[in-house]
Amino acid sequence: MNLQTQRMLGQQSTAEFNGLHVDALQIGQINEMRQGPEIRRKNNCIVNTGGKLTREEVERRRKEHRAKFEVAEDVWTSIVLPRPDNPLVLLDRKREELKSLAKELDDVVARIAAIEQTESLDQVTGTKRPRE
Repeated sequence: MNLQTQRMLGQQSTAEFNGLHVDALQIGQINEMRQGPEIRRKNNCIVNTGGKLTREEVERRRKEHRAKFEVAEDVWTSIVLPRPDNPLVLLDRKREELKSLAKELDDVVARIAAIEQTESLDQVTGTKRPRE
C-alpha cells in the first residue's frame, strides 16, 4: 500500500503527508510537472537527494500541504469505502471457478481427442479426399 501511495503522490517520501486528508492524484500531477537538475527520479517518483529531513522541516511541509491541498472535512467524511468480501468466501468462489474451468478444459480436450481420432480413422479407411 505504501508503494501505491508513493506512485500516486509522485514522490518517495510520504512523511510530510501523514495525518492529512489530501487528493494524492492532484499532488502527483504537480510532482509530475516538476523538472530541474535538483529533481531526481526513481521509478517515476521524486527521491530525496539531500540529507534526512528534520522533524521541524517535516512539520513545516505538513502545515504547507494542509493549507494547500487538504480536502474539506465534509468531503472526506462522506467517503464510504466498500467493505471487502470475507477472504474465506472469496477463496470458496475461486475454488468453484477453478473447478468449473477444469471441467470446461476436460470437455475441450475430449472434443479435440475425438476429432483427432475421427481424422486418423478417415486416413486409415481412405475416406478423406486427396489434396489437389
